[in-house]
Amino acid sequence: MVTNRNIAYLDAWCHTARAPRLFRLERIHASEVLDTEVQTPVEEPRDLSAGLFSTSEDAQLVTLRLAAPARWVTEYYPVEAIRELDGDELEIELLVADPRWLQRLLLRLAPHAAVVHPQALADEFVGLVHQTLRRYA
Repeated sequence: MVTNRNIAYLDAWCHTARAPRLFRLERIHASEVLDTEVQTPVEEPRDLSAGLFSTSEDAQLVTLRLAAPARWVTEYYPVEAIRELDGDELEIELLVADPRWLQRLLLRLAPHAAVVHPQALADEFVGLVHQTLRRYA
C-alpha cells in the first residue's frame, strides 16, 4: 500500500493492463479470489521518490474549464494547476500523454467541461462530439 496526499493506493498487478498499477483503495468495489495464482516476476519496490505519478516526455499540457458538476476531476486525477473562476467554475491544467484518454474523459464530463488550450484538441473533441451525435440521428 502507498499513501499520497492522504489517499491510499494498492500497488498490484492489473490483469487488464498486464502490468503493475496503482488502485485507489476507496474506489475498489469488489475483489475475488482466483482459481490460479498470479505469476509475476519478483521486482524491487517502485521508486516513487519523484512522485506517485510519472509523466511521459510526450505529455502535453492541457487547460480545461470545468463547471461545478465536473470539479471532481481535481480529486481524481493529478493536476498541475487549479484556478477558481466566477460561477463556481474551475480552470485546470493537466498533463495528457494520450489524447484518446482526454477524449474519453471529456465525453464523460460533457457538457460540464471544455478544452481551453490547445485549440487543436478542442477542435478534435468538437469533431468527435458531432461524429458521436450522428450515430444517434
